[in-house]
Amino acid sequence: MIHLSSRKGSETKQRYVNIFDDLGSDWEAIVEIRDTEKEADFIEGALPKKGLVLDLCCGTGRHSIGLCRRGSNVVGMDLSRNLLAIAKMRMAEAGVKFPLVNADMRYFPFKDRVFNAIINMFTSFGYLPSETEDLKCLLEVYRTLRHKGRFLLDLANRDHIVRGFRERDWAEFAPYYLLEKRLLDRGNSRLTSNWIVIRKDTGETKSIVHAVRLYTLDQIHQLLSRAGLAVTEVYGGYESQEFNLEASRMIILAQNPQESRR
Repeated sequence: MIHLSSRKGSETKQRYVNIFDDLGSDWEAIVEIRDTEKEADFIEGALPKKGLVLDLCCGTGRHSIGLCRRGSNVVGMDLSRNLLAIAKMRMAEAGVKFPLVNADMRYFPFKDRVFNAIINMFTSFGYLPSETEDLKCLLEVYRTLRHKGRFLLDLANRDHIVRGFRERDWAEFAPYYLLEKRLLDRGNSRLTSNWIVIRKDTGETKSIVHAVRLYTLDQIHQLLSRAGLAVTEVYGGYESQEFNLEASRMIILAQNPQESRR
């Protein structure tokens, strides 16, 4: 059972631009080339064996579906209605069913201490307008995690991006070509990308500009600590590799060390 919150925050819930909603099925083509089974194996091994799991920014549901197939009790949450619609279709194709919730990551619609684990995968963190807004999300993670509940946060490693920075790049996916021009603001740790999608069938193009805040390990460690979360492990990849400055991923396992006050 999902425990929804009836509380109404006093703050104005200002929505932010969600580039994944604009991408829709085009985003699905990007994530389809990922080794989701290997990623789900890693996630399963890092989480408690029992209890409710929130897939925060679940997108098309690829991790949620993989975990549900393995017997986990999952809830998917995302701001993008387009990606949630795709997730619903993918659930039906996979023969699994779990709740999908449309909500802002700064304002969870759940009561306190509901989840045994929360996951946020594939650099879904850092798109909010400011570090203060990122902290709001982590405070919600803390609020809704049970005592000793685990939070798995998967980010791109800032140091790896800075060392190997490429201003221009391109990639080919099944339905389109993707041209990318990047601007790296090292002082503010912001990576701004202009994605140009060129469809193979029609030649139609569309441009999407987005920016993500990059964190070093020390910076995200401090932010998690401010939210009340304690880091327990840091990995450099989905095979539990040791984290170092050369690792492309920065996968952090944290927990809520506080006893519930209720």
